[in-house]
Amino acid sequence: MNTRMLIMAAKGLACYVPGLRRLSGGTGGTNSARYCYSVWLRHLVMASRHGLGAVPESVAELGPGDSLGTGVAALLSGASRYCALDLIAFANPQMNLRIFDELVELFRRRAPIPDQAELPALKPLLDLYDFPHHLVTQEVLDWALAAPRVAAIRRAIASPADAAGGEVRVAYRAPWHDAKVIEPGAVDMVFSQSVLQHVDDLETTYAALHAWLKSGGIMTHQVGFGCHGTAQEWNGHWAYGDWAWKIMRGGRPYLTNRQPHSVHVGLFRKHGFEIVCDVRRTETSGIGRDRLARRFRDMSDEDLTTMSAFIIAIRGA
Repeated sequence: MNTRMLIMAAKGLACYVPGLRRLSGGTGGTNSARYCYSVWLRHLVMASRHGLGAVPESVAELGPGDSLGTGVAALLSGASRYCALDLIAFANPQMNLRIFDELVELFRRRAPIPDQAELPALKPLLDLYDFPHHLVTQEVLDWALAAPRVAAIRRAIASPADAAGGEVRVAYRAPWHDAKVIEPGAVDMVFSQSVLQHVDDLETTYAALHAWLKSGGIMTHQVGFGCHGTAQEWNGHWAYGDWAWKIMRGGRPYLTNRQPHSVHVGLFRKHGFEIVCDVRRTETSGIGRDRLARRFRDMSDEDLTTMSAFIIAIRGA
């Protein structure tokens, strides 16, 4: 094993030991209100270019991470129902409320979307980072940010529940195990930010996404295909054999599933989605075909050089 493999193996094995699991790292940037604000508005703007006419009423998010901030941003822009689904319960009420207060101020100021100068690693990229007044209009904001509604959102965040009849509803499912956690056909939009590369059971997940969405509902997913620090080269994780990878992963419930772009595209189509946008980011500086592990030898050149993709799909009837 090389040095990088030894470090990753140590982290993986540490996850079996109570008290040492922090070695596996954090979940991402959702402990920042500006990050959450930028992610939601980027997804909203991109979706509006491909069939989404207005802010959706019902939104679900895969993998919210450290807070529910990205979904809270959806509520503050006009959504009424938000369901967060995660593998492990990372978010906590105190952080959620801090993020909420900061997001309220960002929306009240109609702040520009934080761009690549502030968040250089964040995708998808936009042509313009102005506040999307054409989607979140003054009329919508006046209603969404009215004092009684802001108070209702705060209550829903403090005590997520599915109680019917409330003006705003927030649900937090961690862990979620199957499609039954959301009523079939109840969601207008599902989104995720750098999550699907960490999902082991992609078949179940894509089937659930189809079940949750209404006919004609829209999905937006930023998916990364890099090594997540497991190798020197960005795509070096495809050089490891299955046994080496099993040791490196250890007891971590998430790392990367090592599935390339084409696998996700195939699953979108298999489960009844029409892909309407597929913005790939490519990189040729990684390992070459001669270093691929046996299970990846038949990988296409497109997969080998696809570092990430922003994919928008619409659910068929």
